[in-house]
Amino acid sequence: MSKSIRVFSGNLWWGRADSDALVAMIRRHEIDVFCAQELGWENAEAVASELPHGRLEPTENFQGMGIALRHEAPYEQIPLYHRPARHVTLDPGIWTGLSRPISLLNVHFQAPHATSPFPSPRVRAKQAAGIEAFVDANPSDARLMVGDYNATPVWPLYRRLARRFSDGAMQCARREGRAVQRTWGPKPGAPRYLRIDHAMVRGLRVDNFRVVDIAGSDHSGLLFDITPEPLEAD
Repeated sequence: MSKSIRVFSGNLWWGRADSDALVAMIRRHEIDVFCAQELGWENAEAVASELPHGRLEPTENFQGMGIALRHEAPYEQIPLYHRPARHVTLDPGIWTGLSRPISLLNVHFQAPHATSPFPSPRVRAKQAAGIEAFVDANPSDARLMVGDYNATPVWPLYRRLARRFSDGAMQCARREGRAVQRTWGPKPGAPRYLRIDHAMVRGLRVDNFRVVDIAGSDHSGLLFDITPEPLEAD
């Protein structure tokens, strides 16, 4: 049976998330993969102290992103209009216990209310098309696309991508007979009004999916386990 990988994804709100709390969360939950959006310099230093592999690319604005890893994996930027995605491949030769490689994308789609570049719906459509082009050119039978989609399940961008992927939060919630949780509110500690952060999968089973607090951020994080599903020939 293939080993599971524990993944966290979170928007750190221009690097305002509490760095000590991030370190404590990585240790407490034994996180293997940390996908960050809106990553700041202090956050990056803290996360890398626990997960030294992958690459973190902090900035002083909302463009900072990265994927921090417990073990080595090749890392690349995927060119998208206005904001690239990040990609790693978890190889069974290094990630002991995996039955086959996992392709993992970290995304942060343009917000629907953004005014630059304008108009935002066109920017979002171009970004979605870029992801589709990458997926078509780089097929994988075990893929995760996680991050801040800036889209609820009823919005066009989500529905477009859901035609290719399964929503990991819904997959797990249906199995456990519970509702999915929202992830964004207007400020840290406020009630969460929208579900705009997602973990979409193909060829992966999602277990133990939780929405967790990120101290200092207006987003809650996603924490879950992924395991490659058996292939027909397995």
